[in-house]
Amino acid sequence: MMLTALNDFALERGLMDDPLYETRPVDFQIRLSPEGKFLGLVPTQDERGKGLPVLIPRIPQRSVNIAAGFAVDNSKYVLGHEKEEPSARAGKAGKGAVRFVAFLKLLREAVAQTDVPELRAVEAFLANEKARAKALAERPEDEWTGSEMLAFVVGDSVTPVHQLPEVRAWWERRGEQAAALGRTGLCLVSGRNAVLAETHPKLKNVPQAQSSGASLVSFNANAFVSHGLEQGENAPISQQSALGYTLALNDLLRKSEERRYRQGIQLGEDSVLVFWTNSTAEQESLLLNWADPTEETLRRFLEAPRRGLEPGELDERSFYSVTLAGNSGRVAVRDWFQTSVGEVKRSLRRYFEDLRLGEAKTDQPIPVWRLLKAVEAPSGKGLSPDLATRMMGAALRGHPFPRQLLSASLDRLRLPPADGKLEREQLRLRVALIKATLIRSHAFSQEVTVSLDKNNRLQPYVLGRLFAVLERLQAVALGSDLNSTIRDRYFASASRTPALAFSRLLPLSVHHAAKAGDEGRWLERTKSEVMALVEPDFLPSVFDLNAQGLFAVGYYHQREAFFSKRTPSESKPPKGEPSDSAD
Repeated sequence: MMLTALNDFALERGLMDDPLYETRPVDFQIRLSPEGKFLGLVPTQDERGKGLPVLIPRIPQRSVNIAAGFAVDNSKYVLGHEKEEPSARAGKAGKGAVRFVAFLKLLREAVAQTDVPELRAVEAFLANEKARAKALAERPEDEWTGSEMLAFVVGDSVTPVHQLPEVRAWWERRGEQAAALGRTGLCLVSGRNAVLAETHPKLKNVPQAQSSGASLVSFNANAFVSHGLEQGENAPISQQSALGYTLALNDLLRKSEERRYRQGIQLGEDSVLVFWTNSTAEQESLLLNWADPTEETLRRFLEAPRRGLEPGELDERSFYSVTLAGNSGRVAVRDWFQTSVGEVKRSLRRYFEDLRLGEAKTDQPIPVWRLLKAVEAPSGKGLSPDLATRMMGAALRGHPFPRQLLSASLDRLRLPPADGKLEREQLRLRVALIKATLIRSHAFSQEVTVSLDKNNRLQPYVLGRLFAVLERLQAVALGSDLNSTIRDRYFASASRTPALAFSRLLPLSVHHAAKAGDEGRWLERTKSEVMALVEPDFLPSVFDLNAQGLFAVGYYHQREAFFSKRTPSESKPPKGEPSDSAD
């Protein structure tokens, strides 16, 4: 199903219109006379040093093997350029020479079967070692990397040799003849009889995969085959379908001006989620901006909150998502699902609503990587590699969040906080994750609200509020320049074993209240209001994980309420305390 959807996407978006050709950046044109004399090396790069995108004959799949392109390739194949010295062993040519011979052989095949003067000119140039050396001398030796793509132009023409009609016609005939030599069978993707692919093209730009590309479908060891079948015969897929799904994924995975992946979301160090629809490119762009906003996108969302998530006429169109992870030369599928565009919109709206916390001044989406970074251990370790995959899948499907998010968020809250604005923002993100996880798991019968709920009598929530009041009372009495606050020392125990912790904290607060003076009266009133909600003569001895999460939400809500505007009947906040905060 997945490969079928990808193949359909390639056909709908025109990626398969010319399967024998592909668009690649060409860095230089080698200009020749009609006789094949070298005239110059003409750069075709822009001001950023990027080559001009040109339609060229598709470069064959290669990693360590030698496989030349036709009439266009990199300097290693076209000019035999080799940065490393050839092996000193007698009779062994360097790789540069072997690549050049393969390139020249394919070109001579075209010369022998056509009557195109421009091809003969290119052959004459390639056969002249001094002419090739002269082309290499056009640039300093240390500037040649071997990756420069080179094409040929002959005479006064501006059309590259590989784009001449006669040359294109020969290349297409050769492609048809090569395809006809393959084994035919029933394709598992299209359901039609066609020439089957022996090996499949490779995917590029997959995290943790080889830079030369990695295979999604491959059978390169005896352990992967059965019934005497070889290579692609074990999962018969036609050459066209294999090329189609590869072109589709490579199009989604390719880099863009703003993103590492044109239509993908990086999930941790080793995986990426890509998605597509049978809707429109504009619809896909809006969904991507919400699921994984860039800094520029976040600025635009300030002007038009929730733009793109409202119901629309294309909501019944299909939505597809696959998460890929690289492992050297292979690509693994970590997650795959299909739904509708409308369902994804509803899931994203719910996702943002579940994460909303406090009196936020903006209504912006939060990138997944930022949420996970907030709950990551200081060492950068501790979260399972697939946690981001499971979290993003839950967000798009509307499913409960992974339980690990709740424990990881609580673990980070128990560590002493750092100073500065970053820590305040991290606190908000951690508690937002806790709140969303509790809501989606239906942990409590009473709703977990966005901001302070003075009517919530659930004891974990009430005790979290009480802890925030005691923390503020200490700050008023002793000032903010403390080596260790009650949050540093007691948050972990108060959220886990409240009876033990509050038996120490409540007597301590009496001393703090005595030192707070008139400025602490409003805190004493708040403390009394909260204590009235505590069940009389009873403090729980132990809180489970859900209760610990609700304790953290109550703590954050009450803490934030101290920074909100107060009614005229309430006292001013203590001196030195800010009137608003990033919390």
